[in-house]
Amino acid sequence: MPHLRSPIPLPGRAFRLSRRCLPALIALPLLARGAKAAGDGSLAGVVERGRLRVLNGPTMAVPAEARGAGRRVHDSFNAAIAQRLAEELGVGCDLVVMPPTGTLPALIRGEGDVALPALLSPRNASRVLLAQPHAIMDAVILSASPRRLRGPESLAGLRVGLLASHAQAFGDDAGIPAAALVSRVPDLSAMEDALLAEEVEAALLPTPQARALAARNPGAGLSPRFTLRTFTYAPALRFGAHDLLRAINASLAEMLHDGELAALFRRETGLPLPPMAPL
Repeated sequence: MPHLRSPIPLPGRAFRLSRRCLPALIALPLLARGAKAAGDGSLAGVVERGRLRVLNGPTMAVPAEARGAGRRVHDSFNAAIAQRLAEELGVGCDLVVMPPTGTLPALIRGEGDVALPALLSPRNASRVLLAQPHAIMDAVILSASPRRLRGPESLAGLRVGLLASHAQAFGDDAGIPAAALVSRVPDLSAMEDALLAEEVEAALLPTPQARALAARNPGAGLSPRFTLRTFTYAPALRFGAHDLLRAINASLAEMLHDGELAALFRRETGLPLPPMAPL
C-alpha cells in the first residue's frame, strides 16, 4: 500500500466545553507558557494545531474491492476510531495511510501524533507508548490444503505465510509452531497471491482478513481452519506524550463503558467485540 503524500482530512467538530474535553482544557495553560506545539506529539501541540494526525496502517484492513477490480484495502474501523478520538479532543482529524511496516517508524520520527492500530506485544511496547486496547481479534489459519488442520501440531512441514507487520510486532514466527516453514510476506495482497499460487499452503491472519480472502476467491477452497492465537490492538504514541495518552485512554474507556466501541467494532468488522477491561 503506497504512503499517501498528503493526509486525508476528516471533519472535526468545533471545540466543545464538556467533561470529555477536560484533558484538552488542562493543556491550555501549557500553551500560554509556549509549549512546543508543532510536532512534539503532546496534547498541547494537538490542541494548538487544531488537528490530530493519525497514522493508519493496514494491520486490520480488508480488501476494498472484488478480486481483479483492484488492490486497495480499507480499514473503516480504525478510521472511525481516529475520528471519534479527534472529536473527543475537540479538534479535526488528519488520517495518513501508511505502508504495512511503516506506521511505527513514522510515529517515532514525529510524522504523526497517534498510530492506529498497533499490535500489543513486548517488541512494540519497547518502541512506543501503547494506549488502552480498543480491539481484539482471533488470528486464524487460512488454508486450501486438503490436510485436516485442527491445531498447531497439524502445521508441521507446511509453508505458512506470515505478514511482515506481524513479524515486526511479534518476531519471526508470531507463535507459529517451529515445525512449520514460515514465509514472511510483505502485505495482504501478496499473501493472497501466494495462497492462490500455492507458494504458501496456509496463512496466519486476523479473522476478518481470512474471511475476506476466502470470499474473494470462492473457487480456491480457502477457509479458516482454527484459531492459533489472538491479536490485541491499541493506539500507539511516542514516548513522552503522556498527557495525550491520558486523554486518549479516557476517551476509549468511556467508549468501552457506554457500548460505543463494541457497536463500531461490530458494524465495521461483523464480529462481536470480546470482553476488554478498561485501564
